Amino acid sequence: MGRVPRFECLFCELCCYFEDPVEMPTVFPKEKRLLEELAEERGVSLEFEPLLVFRDGEGRCAVALYRWVIRGFCPFFDRGTRRCTIHGSKPLACRMYPLLLEVNTGRLMVSGKCEWVRRMGRRLIERLNAQPQLIPRVFPAEFDAARAAFLEAASALEYAEKHGLKRVDSVEGCSEVYDFDDYVTRFG
Repeated sequence: MGRVPRFECLFCELCCYFEDPVEMPTVFPKEKRLLEELAEERGVSLEFEPLLVFRDGEGRCAVALYRWVIRGFCPFFDRGTRRCTIHGSKPLACRMYPLLLEVNTGRLMVSGKCEWVRRMGRRLIERLNAQPQLIPRVFPAEFDAARAAFLEAASALEYAEKHGLKRVDSVEGCSEVYDFDDYVTRFG
């Protein structure tokens, strides 16, 4: 099988800079609330958009996933030290990087934006495509975070299906809007 490299962050800052909404991190409701608390402590304002929304038969909506809207550098990124100032509290999407998870399909990808991945070159990507079982060896902590994110999303999707919630594109027209975990607590 041969030796496989192990991911080591080069602190290049590319993972903390955002221009395209599709690159922006996705966060679960509890992560959103924690980020809002941390932002309040630091006097920073944050913006989130509902991304994965379900509606029940009463018109109530439950948001299971948000897009964290960041234009430019993350407000928690210290450009001087090139480090995350909330490293121990950062959301799963940040912890799994350079792995990217497509929540709807469970598809796991490796970001070509990451400087370490680029330095490893096309050969690493081709090897991971041919032998996806190597991904946890190359990206152990990142894979654990991706697995946790997948399980969280799968749980929400399963609950929605079991309880007859329909996926909708936005919270427009909702009679009430809840974070998914709050919805589950209130309405079982």
